[in-house]
Order: sequence, then structure tokens, then C-alpha cells
Amino acid sequence: MKNKAFTLAEVLITLGIIGVVAAMTLPALINKYEKVETVTRLKRVYSLINQAIQRAVAQNGDVKNWADSISSEEFISEYLAPAFKVLKIYPKAETWSKAMCYDGRDFTSVNGVITQYVWLDGIHISSPIIGGDTSSMKLADGICIGVNKIASKDGIYANIFVDINGNARGPNKAGYDFFFFTLDGNMIKPFGWNWTDKDLSDAAKTNACNLKSTWGGEVCAAKIMRDGWEINYR
Repeated sequence: MKNKAFTLAEVLITLGIIGVVAAMTLPALINKYEKVETVTRLKRVYSLINQAIQRAVAQNGDVKNWADSISSEEFISEYLAPAFKVLKIYPKAETWSKAMCYDGRDFTSVNGVITQYVWLDGIHISSPIIGGDTSSMKLADGICIGVNKIASKDGIYANIFVDINGNARGPNKAGYDFFFFTLDGNMIKPFGWNWTDKDLSDAAKTNACNLKSTWGGEVCAAKIMRDGWEINYR
């Protein structure tokens, strides 16, 4: 009995079908993997920062009693760094465009402005990162954590910014690898923690976690947590 072999045409057709299926499914698989990786990294660093703050509270008392006069760099050195494997602590940034873990590499946003980070709409991030105030530290695994040390009448003691994969990797975009937190009382909370579900994803609201929002992405950590540690906005 003769073995029936595939003809060249049949093989080519089969390979073509496989190629089409792969082209259709691969981007979705990559996107899913990137989301899982982002959530995993974000959850880890959020936990680590909370542990660092609780350790600092145990050693120094409630945050409300911490010294108001210390700088952002001193805040990192005294309260955060002891809980991490730190490669380097950076002094106050010269400008918002070189704000965190800056090692001499320039970054250009889509509109040509030199900056490290951009919002979801591609506009450069200049606030709440503050030139002349934001200090940062680079961890052994590349994570970069920045701090604006503040003391306000509503109890917020510091704003904390996290680049979950280091600014050398990119995309250096809010809601993708760059997230915003605040130290409120003795707890780390994401920016937008007190927003409504609607506001968090409202395209018409500034800084919302929506690809169409003006300066969007500031509250994406809050949305991820609110959605059960899932990314539903990209």
C-alpha cells in the first residue's frame, strides 16, 4: 500500500493558514502576557513599599510625627532605603525631565519634548514630579522609586512614584510601567484611591485611567486594584 504524501501546494497552504492564525493570535497573547507581568510587578513593589513604611513606623512612630524638615532624599535614606537592596540613591532632580534615577540618558516624548515619562496620550509628565524636589532610589532589580517629601494639612506626607521596570527599559508611560502613590497617614495609597469607579475610567476626566483622557494614567494603579488586580484599560 502506497503512503500518501502531501503535495508542495498542500504544505504551502497549511503553512499559510498557520501564519495567518499566528498573526491574528500572537499580538493578543503578547498583550495578555504584558498585562500579567505589569500587574505582578506592581503588586510586588506596592507590597514592598508598604512593608518599608510599616517598618519605618515601627521604628519611628506614626508618620504624622515624622520630621517635617527633612528633604526627599533624607526621607528615602531614613525611611525607605533600609527595607530594600538599593544600588543608588539620587539627590533632588534638577528638572522634571530628568527626575528619577537619571544616569545621563535623555528620553524624547512623541512631541519632541525631552522627558523621561509620558502620560497615556503621549504628553510629557511634568507634574506631580517636581524639579528640584523629587529624589529617587534604584533597587537591585532595576525598579526606580521617586519621592516628593511634602507635609500638608490634609495629612498627606509624601508622594511616591514607581517605575516598575526601570526607566532604561521603557515604555516609561503612566499606566504601563509608571505608577503614582501617596503616603496618607501610615498607609500607601494609589493616586485616585478615593475616586469613584466612573471617574477612574472617565475619558472626559483629566488624569483618568483611559487612553483618551487628557494627561491620562495618573490613577491607573487605583483602577488596577479596584478591578481586582487586573488591567482593563488597554
